Amino acid sequence: MTRRASSLGTVAALAVCAAGLLVAGCGGGGGNGGGGGGTKPLGGSNNTSVCAYTKRYGRGRVYVEVAVSPVSLKPTACRAFNAGFGGRSFGGRAPVLPRGTGRPHCDFNKIGSSYRIELGVFASPHTGTGRAFCRSFHPGHGFRRVPVRG
Repeated sequence: MTRRASSLGTVAALAVCAAGLLVAGCGGGGGNGGGGGGTKPLGGSNNTSVCAYTKRYGRGRVYVEVAVSPVSLKPTACRAFNAGFGGRSFGGRAPVLPRGTGRPHCDFNKIGSSYRIELGVFASPHTGTGRAFCRSFHPGHGFRRVPVRG
């Protein structure tokens, strides 16, 4: 399976799971924010929760933060994302990116009437890993690439 097909499958599964939970009428509360290491945390709401995954890619390491709102979607959305990404979860309850990962190389979001899912891709510095990963990473239907601020 190609990386593109894997990414598309991941996001399709994420979207289906999120839609299923929304139809079921799940609500949420609280949240842990996330982010760190001098970077902008994804999702700014107190009803947003973040999960983070990492894996080796090229000559370096890629880190993906997934911010999910409402919080009730977090377990399903994060599991669905990582099923295709195949990374290792890190950071515990409030993921903190390692020093040096800096700003995101690419951002994607999917916004519905009652949910928001954001993906931010970070990478180990000075390897070109983040740019290379972002060129091949296409989250799928409904996700839009967001210009990276910097």
